[in-house]
Amino acid sequence: MFYSSVLDNQRQSGDVFSPRKSVVGMIPTRLDCFYKFALALVVLTECSSNDVGYVTARVLLKSWRRKAEEQRANFFNRLPKNVESSYTTPEVIKNRGYPVETRHVATDDGYILELHRIPPQSSTGPKSVVLLMHGVLESSGTWLVNPSSRSLAMLLASQSYDVWLGNFRGNRYARKHVSLNPKRAQFWKFSWDEIGDHDIPAIINYILKETGRSKLSYIGHSLGCGVFFIAMIKHPELNAKIDAMVGLAPLSSFAHFTTALFRILAPFGKLFEAILKSIGTWGWLDSQGIPDILYDLICEQTYHQARFCRHLFNAIAGPNPDNLDLDLIPLMGSNYLMGTSVPVIAQFAQNYAAGEIFQAYDYGWKGNLMRYGSTKPLKYDLRKVTAPVYVFSGGNDRIVTPLDVDWLLTQLGNLKASTRISNYNHFDFLWGTDVKDRLYDQVIALLPPP
Repeated sequence: MFYSSVLDNQRQSGDVFSPRKSVVGMIPTRLDCFYKFALALVVLTECSSNDVGYVTARVLLKSWRRKAEEQRANFFNRLPKNVESSYTTPEVIKNRGYPVETRHVATDDGYILELHRIPPQSSTGPKSVVLLMHGVLESSGTWLVNPSSRSLAMLLASQSYDVWLGNFRGNRYARKHVSLNPKRAQFWKFSWDEIGDHDIPAIINYILKETGRSKLSYIGHSLGCGVFFIAMIKHPELNAKIDAMVGLAPLSSFAHFTTALFRILAPFGKLFEAILKSIGTWGWLDSQGIPDILYDLICEQTYHQARFCRHLFNAIAGPNPDNLDLDLIPLMGSNYLMGTSVPVIAQFAQNYAAGEIFQAYDYGWKGNLMRYGSTKPLKYDLRKVTAPVYVFSGGNDRIVTPLDVDWLLTQLGNLKASTRISNYNHFDFLWGTDVKDRLYDQVIALLPPP
């Protein structure tokens, strides 16, 4: 029959599509129907290859086969789901085979902060303590996005350090207070200054009391460094309790940041802040709920989507796309936008407008007079940071830029060393694929032995 001859000819030419193969190849059934329809056209036409019906059927056949191949490619291009993207920080640590403790510490102004501890693996006496502090809109989970082989928290734990992962007020692990309700504006009336003045001292003193140690090492990223500097300036006695402070992309001056969108919005910071406060929004930028669903739909379905979102991250943090594993995109999404206050974000815009300076929150001239005894905000004197500081910065960092880091290096009271990784952006310090070899091995070498 003509149908058989058509199939034979197609098999010889390699043009034939087999519905059975489509099932094995996991092509959607709907496309099988398209192919059967095209073949049916060939059968019904029963005419020479010069007739219009025959030619139309062949064109349809080739077109639908191409679509099927694209469907199959897209199917196999799906981004694998990572179970840890729905885990809390303690659950991730347990999932990776380590013991974990959850602790709570109350600050002197009533905020309750959750700490996550990975106790030392060896029981041969007290171990050196390392505290890791996240940056803005992050949490303790940010140190666990990378797999254990290149996660700083896991690398330290594997060497039997006593590892503590901190959280500062406002994120999902630190949204409690002894009397204030996080659904009310009063809870969210804090800036960098309160985090540095209350949270960091409370965490450090609690850890030293619990471990019986007199000192600890502090490793911070971005704002996690800025609030450390504030703590050391406001509480100078803490400087003697620090073995080493390692600043990864350390925030201080914000005068030269180059992220295009932020630079456009920064001059309108006061306006945005006033609008948000006027409608009762003091705490924000928490992706929980609908934003998480949208992120999943936009970034976590296929590798093509993940590449698109990686470009967005690079637009914010700086170029170096090949240093971010696409498989980490789901974990990044579940560990970013963890919430903070409107004043915390506003303080970035204020410091940008202030130029090369590291200043406290600007309440306006009346508020400043009441707070600081001056119409201008308090300028933090970084020379009062006498704890030993080691700085690591990125040449491609658009948020904490090389120019701002260069300014910081001239201000610190006890700078021990500074290293710049030429192609690193702001996120490479946490999530880079080469971060162990290029950074973490050096960082661990600076710490006291476990």
